[in-house]
Amino acid sequence: MSEEPSALIFEAPLGSNLYDQAVHLREAILREPLGLTVTAEERLDDAVRQHFCAVSDAAVVGTVSVWPFDEVTLHLQQMAVAEEKRRTRVGAKLLAHAEDWGTQAGYRLMIVDARVGAEGFYLKYGYSQEGEPFEKHTIAHVRVTKRLR
Repeated sequence: MSEEPSALIFEAPLGSNLYDQAVHLREAILREPLGLTVTAEERLDDAVRQHFCAVSDAAVVGTVSVWPFDEVTLHLQQMAVAEEKRRTRVGAKLLAHAEDWGTQAGYRLMIVDARVGAEGFYLKYGYSQEGEPFEKHTIAHVRVTKRLR
């Protein structure tokens, strides 16, 4: 696995060009293969989330968002990395950035509802599986958690 030197992480404020590109990427990666789209309700929900994206060669190649689950817990959602940028540490950089942001904001726990098959990515970075698989957006997910620094 090589470091992706040109992928930089940025905040993607709601309504910005970066945000629009991030929504397009997450829809292409996470929803279209399931025959789904990002709903109007999810777009409204985006207003309470903090959005980050990875940019390489002036294009958004990765995205993730977090929202406060409660006073000490962040819920990480919508992690998506462009197919051609997988295995270049873009996902790892996005995850580390979200965790650092959460730590600096005073959160102590990160939770993720990971698609079954993708939970290994999170386990590799110190997350632990909690409970049994469940269905979300028509496919099996499993909850993973990690204590933040």
